[in-house]
Amino acid sequence: MFRLEGHRIGDAWYFADGSTVHAWFLAMPLDRKTGWRIDHSVSDDLVRWEYQGTALEPGPPDAWDGKSLATGSVIRRYGRYWMVYTGHKIESAFVQRTGMAVSDDLATWRKLPENPTSVADPAHYEIESTGQRQLTHWRDPFLLDTGDRVLQYVCARRTEGDVAERGSIGIAQSTDMIHWEILPPPEHDRMTEEMEVPQVYFIEGRWYLVFCTHDFWLAPSFRDRFPGHAFRSTDYVMVGDSPLGPFRIHGTGEIMPEAPPGRFYASQLVDHHGSWFLLGTEGLEEESGLSDPLPIFADETGIRVTGG
Repeated sequence: MFRLEGHRIGDAWYFADGSTVHAWFLAMPLDRKTGWRIDHSVSDDLVRWEYQGTALEPGPPDAWDGKSLATGSVIRRYGRYWMVYTGHKIESAFVQRTGMAVSDDLATWRKLPENPTSVADPAHYEIESTGQRQLTHWRDPFLLDTGDRVLQYVCARRTEGDVAERGSIGIAQSTDMIHWEILPPPEHDRMTEEMEVPQVYFIEGRWYLVFCTHDFWLAPSFRDRFPGHAFRSTDYVMVGDSPLGPFRIHGTGEIMPEAPPGRFYASQLVDHHGSWFLLGTEGLEEESGLSDPLPIFADETGIRVTGG
């Protein structure tokens, strides 16, 4: 497990460059309560990590990302590396937006002057949340290169249906990484108020939608399907026919059948030397860090951790 002394660690995201895996993660000194930055570490085995320092800081006070940074994603396209990330502005309304940074070496990043590059479109997504948290949900972006375009998946809320089930995946698409078209939410089973840190993977002929949510956000209609089940804040998966769905949940959809000790959340998958592993953020406050890798198995019913 990787920890950064004197800091709490939040969500992390990964990029495999040959045998080296890069991790970017949210970091904040323990003596502060706001203002996440994005730090960087590298590893050859997903266990021993070498700290590389800070990749991105919040912008100036009047910037779209001047209050805090949040979860992102990295891909390579057009011969460069692109990081999409969440930004929070110092403003009375809590509006989440995403923007881009670019790099030639995965170490030094430059924010695009066009930022923010995507925001929630009221034609498809809630601007004033009807859920437990009053904010404009448009965060935790994940990039998927499909060849002719790049899809960006975000945590959002759709505008129709039971308010307890409006937690949705938001989608945007781009061909140049700068201009993003907001698409309607994909069809997927409805089960919670918020689907955080969404990701889509293609593994052995199937598409998997991975996300996390807290037990107190789960819709009563979903809970009632599993009487007596001890729900917890954890990672879930749905299975789809395409990168745009539809995505269906099988059983509870929980990736980890047993609750690990402490907190384990906001996990992502990493393909390392041809095998897939789950890595999450483990622990809270000074105990928080990047987990050790957990091998997974994927089939027609979803994804399951096979050991630890």
